[in-house]
Amino acid sequence: MADHEILYQTDCSELKSTDRNMRILRAAGIFLLDIMILYGILFVQFLVFGVGGFLIPIVVFLALSVTVIPAPILTIPTRYRVLLSGVDSDGKRLVPLKSNYRIRVNQKRKFVSVMHPTRGEFMRLYSGEPRKLELAVQKVISRR
Repeated sequence: MADHEILYQTDCSELKSTDRNMRILRAAGIFLLDIMILYGILFVQFLVFGVGGFLIPIVVFLALSVTVIPAPILTIPTRYRVLLSGVDSDGKRLVPLKSNYRIRVNQKRKFVSVMHPTRGEFMRLYSGEPRKLELAVQKVISRR
């Protein structure tokens, strides 16, 4: 099979717009979690260790946000194709799917989440047929 073979293709603009409010709530929740973690680091530094300054908490927070804390912004293409080499959004950008990525299906809201091992969900693919999309994405991930 060639890497450009299309396993699944769709245009999901109506599903994406229907779920907009839930995506906004998710982003706001993760942003508030980030702020709470930053204040927690400041609290530990000031009250427990008795050290002043903002440089250490900012550096620790930035290190955590790059490695562990989930990103509040997701890649959510409107039109995409699942190829054997990854997910192609509008022919502009190919996102390769690695073997350590996991997938999670939400049948109610009709999407498949692609999860990074440490950072959590980084891409959400809406589809009218989430089970069929799950099988296509799983085929790409297991191929790696």
